[in-house]
This record gives sequence, structure tokens and C-alpha cells, in this order.
Amino acid sequence: MKRAYTYLIIAAAAFVFAASCAKEVTTDSKEELRDYFLAWMAANHPGVEPESNGIYLLEETTGAGLPYTGEEYYYAEITVADVKGNISSTYSEDLSKQLGTYQKAYYYGPKMAHSSSMNAGLYNILYGMQRGGVRKAIIPFWMATYDRYDTQEEYFKNASATSSNAMYTVKLVDYATDVNKWEIDSLEYYFFKNYHYVPDSLSYGLYYFQLTPPADNEEFPSDTIIYINYTGRLLNGQVFDTTIEDTAKVHNIYSSGKTYSPKKVDWSNEASSITLENSTVISGFYNTLFNMKKYEKGLCYFISKNGYSSSGSGNNIPPYSPLCFEIEIVDKP
Repeated sequence: MKRAYTYLIIAAAAFVFAASCAKEVTTDSKEELRDYFLAWMAANHPGVEPESNGIYLLEETTGAGLPYTGEEYYYAEITVADVKGNISSTYSEDLSKQLGTYQKAYYYGPKMAHSSSMNAGLYNILYGMQRGGVRKAIIPFWMATYDRYDTQEEYFKNASATSSNAMYTVKLVDYATDVNKWEIDSLEYYFFKNYHYVPDSLSYGLYYFQLTPPADNEEFPSDTIIYINYTGRLLNGQVFDTTIEDTAKVHNIYSSGKTYSPKKVDWSNEASSITLENSTVISGFYNTLFNMKKYEKGLCYFISKNGYSSSGSGNNIPPYSPLCFEIEIVDKP
């Protein structure tokens, strides 16, 4: 009787999903949730069988080069949806525009992340992908965990019934074992492309181009107050912060609640003690300032180790992003 009852549940679920009924099934049983999922897959993706790692691969475009085999960092563009295709998150600018969630000031595109940030299902999607490859796959709820097990039985045994099935579309752009080196390589490629040479570094992962020489070579006294204008950019040219009103308007980050004018800097005899408007600043910024003199203007570039590291900053600066700041020392406004 128990087996017959289970078959009835599966058949009923298949009928419900095939008919596209909007009613949601509520149950606390992992076994019943799995039965409904398998019935839905049979009705909506007939012939699609699970891979040995538990994912259901729907589409694949191969890339080129060596495959991803679990390297520590991956650089990918990811869209997550429920199994019916309703998108919950995306890195895609085009999809964001279609969904009506697009914001001009936000960053869209691939993001670098640490392998510990991916659940087991996403890991198994990425594993074996080549750079430039795309995979679309369904991850069953028991693979949504961040733990790792040897078998599907163990995944299911330890799964939570509150987890959800999900559909991922993943484009793998790159991967790395050393994220600092990866960022430096990205910067050096940028320098060759835009300047045709790589400048000397002020320190590891921090580079400086002088645009306007200083009025003199005198050092600022430690108790000096100076004023600066600055504009911060990602390597793709997207501006995320500026003290200049016209620049903010041109790059769609203008805020009527913000005052656009040179900002006060409290100097110090140590770079790390320099503050901007009485607030601490990231190390790439203060180390650049510390090497500048009166009325000097320059461009600094630095890896995320000297910036916002693995966290990024809001929706404007993704994790592990090299940054560029144009800084100019000016008169008090």
C-alpha cells in the first residue's frame, strides 16, 4: 500500500504541474517534496536525467581552455530563478532592464567570488566548465547546502525541507588560485591596452600616474588640512563616487542630497592616519595621497587588497575589484 500511495502522489503531482496549476503544495516531508520535484521534472523536462553530481543540466555551451576543477576563486555571471523561470537575482544588465530592476549606478557583469561562497549545486555546475562556457541547470533542494558530502543519499539525508529547488544560468569567464595575482594581471592588461606600458608601483598592487606635477616638492606638515577633488572608477570606466557635480550627472550617480565640492583631508605623519572629512579611507587612497604634494594631480590604480577586498561596496563596487581614483589637491573651497 505504501508504494502504491507514493505512486499516486507522483502521478497527481505530475498532473498538477503539467496543467500549470498555480496552487502551491505545502508539506513538511522531504520525501514528498522530492517526489513532487521528480514528477515536475518528468512533466516539464522529459528525458532530462540527473548528472552523477546531482544537477539537472538543461543547456550547455562549451568554452575553451582548461576546465575549472575547484580552483579557489571563480569569475562568473550568474542568474538564479525558480524552476518555473521566475528570476530572483541576476548579474545581467539586459535581464535587469527587462525585469525593471535596472539602476544606472549599479555594476552589472561577472563577479569574482571565493569557492566557499557557492552551494554544492553551483559548485557542481561550475566543475568541468571552460572559460567562456555557459550552463543552465536545475539544482534540487537537497543540493542547496554549503556542506559537502560524497553521495546524493547523504545530501538528501542532511537536507532541509525548507530549501528550494532553483534554476541557475552560469557563464564562467575566468578562475584563479591567487586572486591578488589575478587582479594585478587584470591591471597590467589594462595598462598595456590604455597606456602601452606598466608603471612602477608605489607598493604591492598600487600604481600611480602623475597628470599634473606639484607646485613644489615640500612635504605637508603633519597638522596640515588640505582639500582634494576625486573621482573613483572601476576598470570598465564606471564611476562610483566623485566630488564633482558635473561628473556625477554625466555618469548617472548624481544625488541632490549630496554636496559636491572639494573635501577636507586631515594630514598626518603616517599615511594610515590620514582622514577624509573626519573618516578613515581605504589604504590605496591614503597611500596615494601620502605621496602627493601641493596642487599635484594624478591617477592611482590598486587591487582590492588595498580597497574593499572580498566584500566590495554596495551595488556599485563588486568584490575583488581593482579600482582607479583620479585625485587632485586643490585650494580650500
